[in-house]
Formats: sequence, C-alpha cells, structure tokens
Amino acid sequence: MKDISFQISWGGKGETRKLDAGEAAWPFNSDSPVIDGIVRPDRALSIMLVNLCGLEWEDIEPLLPAATRGAKDQGMLPVIIVDLTDMVPLQKAGLAYDCLPNVTAGSLQQPDLDWRAYFVRRKHLLIEKWRPEAIVHLGNDQDW
Repeated sequence: MKDISFQISWGGKGETRKLDAGEAAWPFNSDSPVIDGIVRPDRALSIMLVNLCGLEWEDIEPLLPAATRGAKDQGMLPVIIVDLTDMVPLQKAGLAYDCLPNVTAGSLQQPDLDWRAYFVRRKHLLIEKWRPEAIVHLGNDQDW
C-alpha cells in the first residue's frame, strides 16, 4: 500500500503523521471503487449518512443523484441507509450502503418483538460503526 501523509486535527490541535492508504480509506479498503475521488491526502475520510428509511426503491432511486452530489460537494462519502428487505437494486447502484430493520415488515412476522426499540438499538450501532460527520434525512423515518 502507498503511504499518504496528511493533517489530522483534534480539538484545534493539528498533528501530521504518516498513514498508509488503508488507514486513510477507513472503513473501506483502499482500492474500493466507492471512495474513488473522495479520499484526499490532506484529511481523513469523512462519512455522510443519507437516511432513506421508510421509502421504497421507486422513491429512493430518483433521490440518489442529489444525495451523492450533496455529499461529494461537502467532500464526504455518502453512505445510503435504508430499511428495505430487497438489497439487490441498491447493490446494483454501486454506492456504499447499510441497512436498518424494516419495522413494518418485522412487526408482521414477529408481532411480539418491540421492533421500534430494536430499530433504535440498531440505529445507534450503525452510527457507532460509521462515525459520520453528517446525517441527512430524506426518508420518512426522521426519528434519529
């Protein structure tokens, strides 16, 4: 892997240190196509979660260009968050994505489970996983 040197800043104090391409690309592999043009030598990868929960694919697809453009304009990588049960169309879109449970579908299959609480717990884990710089809500579920 190629070494990349860039400025890192915590609480206003800057530190320059050598990072390999894998560190600079976290949480992606350095050769991942979704980070092409996003990872820069002057700063760490920045994530923008784009919440599209509560929408079906037909409603999501037209929002993707604006969501990705908005994130890239901010120098961030968009990670699309959905609660779909069918991931194939999203995989074909070639974007970074993650999934939360579909409360409506789950409630029909296991009505005794507290799906809202399960959703909230999974949402917190998802945010811990991605450590986003920003979260944009374009879906119906904006209870974040």
